[in-house]
Amino acid sequence: MKRNNINIQDNFFDPPFLHTLQKELLVLEFKSRYHDRSTDGETNVYQRNYHQVKLNKNAPVVQELIKKMKIHFNFSSIKEIYSFYFLSFPNAPAIPHNDPFNFNCLIYLLGDPLMNNGTGFYIDGPGEEKILNSHIGFKENRAIFFDSKIYHSPLQFAGNSTPRYVMANFIDAN
Repeated sequence: MKRNNINIQDNFFDPPFLHTLQKELLVLEFKSRYHDRSTDGETNVYQRNYHQVKLNKNAPVVQELIKKMKIHFNFSSIKEIYSFYFLSFPNAPAIPHNDPFNFNCLIYLLGDPLMNNGTGFYIDGPGEEKILNSHIGFKENRAIFFDSKIYHSPLQFAGNSTPRYVMANFIDAN
């Protein structure tokens, strides 16, 4: 996987496996990430959009993800992986951010197939400003594998969106 790339794969998980995940999502207890602290002790403001369930590295869904990343993205050099289910709701404003890992594999699991339920990717603008450059609409079972240093944000700030469930996987590579 080359740095600064964004790769998309539809039909990431096999349909029966996805269906099992979708049923599981609806009975899990999600907790707010708003009060999580960054490395400098400050509240992570961009986390206000997310509610999470942390996944164990040995969970079947994480093991299946690892297999599918190798198949779909030719990627297997995992040093460390942190996986979560996230539930997010329409919210404003956009808060473009990057993640302190090498790669992110984001899988859309359950939600309405709307452009503004997806993810926006940003480039540098004047000063500290980030400018929306690309957007990927929400489609169940779509995976996006990208360099975590690319600024990104849910598009749910832009209206015409609904709650969505995703699996976010933060990866440090060998």
